[in-house]
Amino acid sequence: MSTPHRFGTAALVGRPNVGKSTLLNRVLGQKVSITSPKAQTTRTRVVGIYTGPNEQIVLLDTPGHHEAWSPMNRSMVRAAEGALAEVDVVVLLVDLEPAAHQAQADRPVLSVGEEVLLNRVLQEGKPVILALNKADAIHPAWALPVIEAWRAKHDFLAIVPFSARTGLGVETLLAEIRGALPEGPQGYNPELVTDQPERVIVAELIRERLFHHLQRELPYSIAVEIERFDETERESDGKVQIFARILVERTSQRAIVLGKGGSMIKKIGTEARLEINKLLDARAHLELHVTVQPDWTRKPRQLRELGLPDPS
Repeated sequence: MSTPHRFGTAALVGRPNVGKSTLLNRVLGQKVSITSPKAQTTRTRVVGIYTGPNEQIVLLDTPGHHEAWSPMNRSMVRAAEGALAEVDVVVLLVDLEPAAHQAQADRPVLSVGEEVLLNRVLQEGKPVILALNKADAIHPAWALPVIEAWRAKHDFLAIVPFSARTGLGVETLLAEIRGALPEGPQGYNPELVTDQPERVIVAELIRERLFHHLQRELPYSIAVEIERFDETERESDGKVQIFARILVERTSQRAIVLGKGGSMIKKIGTEARLEINKLLDARAHLELHVTVQPDWTRKPRQLRELGLPDPS
């Protein structure tokens, strides 16, 4: 008897910086969602499409669930929560390493933020898989009290320790997601790994380098717009011309992004271009310009133009 084909959607949700984007990139085998050590790097839903022998899984990488204190933060939380209503299964990601240390110190395993997020997820009534990231960073026995603490809160469809960094347990996690999906044919071309246009991913790759090099709150006041994406020489000469605008809120921020003698913007452009070349399999000519747009993070219209949901 042949194995039935399954097709459906799964939302990757969790607190900021628990490895959602790293997991998505690991599953797809390429970067479609940017990562950085800083929390709240992902601002909008990123769609990844995994095609296996008997399944096609549409994975929604969502912004980290956090306290929404500004219009942009509210927009990010809305993007995350909006995904819950649209999917067949929710994958709730938790950072296993700090939770295990909490358990070893006989302190509460679940943070207040995790309790709030779990309650929000359960309101949708969807099956939930608990995915415990960074299983490679602790002794396996240390995971047991964490599993028990979460199991006491909800009867999860499955609890899977894994590592987005090394790939440990990822196949098991995919198998659990597959089992939660309805039977059905593929919904997308099997060669497709994301529904994001290349120019959107290019803007995100530039923003990723900004997150890596800029400190404190500055990365959260920055956006990237692709003003021109010229592919006329792509087939004939393997070249793509890209002109991008970096938005900041204050003149002082513009000076930091540019750096002394333009050193910072040059470094960011060089690193971003290498990533863009890999994405496009072409040689990118990248020009970056920094523009001051006062209080853009607080303007709903500006947020909508950047592809963020209405925060109101």
